Amino acid sequence: MILLGVNSVVLLLMVITGFITYSSTHHELDELFDAQLTQYARLLDQLLIQNSLSLDHTDPLIVYVPQIAEDGIERTSAEERRPEGHKYENKVAFQVWSTDGKLLMKSANASDRELAPRTSGYHEVFHDNRRWICYSTYNREHGYWIFTGQREDVRGELSFYLALDQLIPLSIALLPITILIWIAVYWGIKPIRDLSKELATTKPSMLTPIDITLPVELRPFQIAINQLLKDLKSYLVKEKRFIADASHELRTPLSILLVHADNIKKSTSKEETDAAANAILISTKRLSHLVSQLMETEKLEHSGQLKLTSLKLISLIEESLALVDVGLLDKVEWDLDIDPSLELRAEPSLLVAALRNLLDNAAKYAKVQSHVRITAHVVENKLVLTICNELPEGIDVDLERMGERFYRHQSNQHISGAGLGISITTKILELHNAELSYSLESRLVITTVIFSA
Repeated sequence: MILLGVNSVVLLLMVITGFITYSSTHHELDELFDAQLTQYARLLDQLLIQNSLSLDHTDPLIVYVPQIAEDGIERTSAEERRPEGHKYENKVAFQVWSTDGKLLMKSANASDRELAPRTSGYHEVFHDNRRWICYSTYNREHGYWIFTGQREDVRGELSFYLALDQLIPLSIALLPITILIWIAVYWGIKPIRDLSKELATTKPSMLTPIDITLPVELRPFQIAINQLLKDLKSYLVKEKRFIADASHELRTPLSILLVHADNIKKSTSKEETDAAANAILISTKRLSHLVSQLMETEKLEHSGQLKLTSLKLISLIEESLALVDVGLLDKVEWDLDIDPSLELRAEPSLLVAALRNLLDNAAKYAKVQSHVRITAHVVENKLVLTICNELPEGIDVDLERMGERFYRHQSNQHISGAGLGISITTKILELHNAELSYSLESRLVITTVIFSA
């Protein structure tokens, strides 16, 4: 396809070159022959003056012109120079007319009617269905008109042959040019073939970067492909980790369900059946929550642009608190210190989910009947939200691993949850260009969220 395109361009350029050459040659020949017609007229005028041509002659003086037939045979310039003259002589004519309409002198190939209008200058006229380029000049002293003319097809023929003579060598060279272009294209796209082979041998399980030497023009493609392979590898690693983590986390509640289902089957009293059923209910809730969190995590992994709207922060906090489990709401005292006028741009449902997770964790890991304080203020055009809760004895936190998926401190294994809430919250806040951080002062955990303006 490339070879066909390049050759088409070469052929088109040759056609354009031929047309330009023909036009330019025709223009230059027009100027040359126009000058010759003028020169012939002046020469005739001087000859007439020098020889004192009588205006009283009855018959005009006729200058012989050889009649050389055109047989269509191509001859060299030397062969065209015959003893009797040249074939083009028959295509050049002249006349001399007196002012009273008497023909005084003419070439043998000129007709007996005036060759051109009696207006000084150049004219295009038709004689015997052929176009002639003529020149007219008037001698006022002696009172006669001189007309010189040339058939226009002479100029076109000469222009055609001159242009053809230039194009023939180019046409002959077209075949070797095509071969050279093919060789150049073949070797020029060799790096592309090498790159294609490398990509064809790349397997999904081995997304290694392409490490081959390529020309400067193809290096941006190599960099882009390597970046894509890197992103794909990272994506596949995340997917594998997600599947492995999900499988690990789902195994425990499913095992509990199987155990207690078997207990119900083997139970011999109502108390045993109720205890097993209650355990199944608790495990089912945990499993449902885990699946919901997993789905939310997977959805956030592929999130695009958010549709942000201006929202009151106090409204978001109140809506988030309404979603917190009633048992956790009653476990602690909630202190809110938020200016009702504070606003931020956010996607309502996602941000409410993130805040609910933060509030849920604050209550879940807080000392019973302690205070969870929620404050908000503006610092340097940034909205800073803080949630402070007090840890009970026996509960520890690892601030460096807070937000890591499926991570829960060993001392907190008895607390319900899947270890996904803060991970989801972190992702949601990243989508809102917000920063989440934690600090520990004595037994107080301070969660800080900074929303950019």
